[in-house]
Amino acid sequence: MNPEIVLGFFGLVIIAVGTMLAIDRHRRRVRFIPAEEKAYAHVRWHEVEKMVQKGGPSNLQQAVVEGDKLVDHCLKHLGIPGDSMGERLRNSKDRFTDYDGLWKAHKVRNQVVHESRKELLSFETKQAIGRFKQALTDLGVL
Repeated sequence: MNPEIVLGFFGLVIIAVGTMLAIDRHRRRVRFIPAEEKAYAHVRWHEVEKMVQKGGPSNLQQAVVEGDKLVDHCLKHLGIPGDSMGERLRNSKDRFTDYDGLWKAHKVRNQVVHESRKELLSFETKQAIGRFKQALTDLGVL
């Protein structure tokens, strides 16, 4: 077989793979949240903030759960792949200015949901809520 043909074939394969990867990256960047979804997110976020203002253990816990759900809702709407919120977070690291903080806030949510005796302190709630708010801002929702 002619070496020039083999090299040409491999060159075409490399170009094709590179083009597919570039198209995939572009497709992920092009996705956005439409105005009606942003309006929905604003309403839900206002409800989260009202829960925090009311205070009390159940309101604070519910605020953290709802904030986490809203971020996940937006990630799904953006088409971020993953079977769980954790997977979607890992697949969207580069979208967040404070990915580690968002991950910590998600872990607080998991504690609330999975540990029956977990009571949130006010500062824990406010910190988690602030991180969810920053994530929503990073996603262009708030």
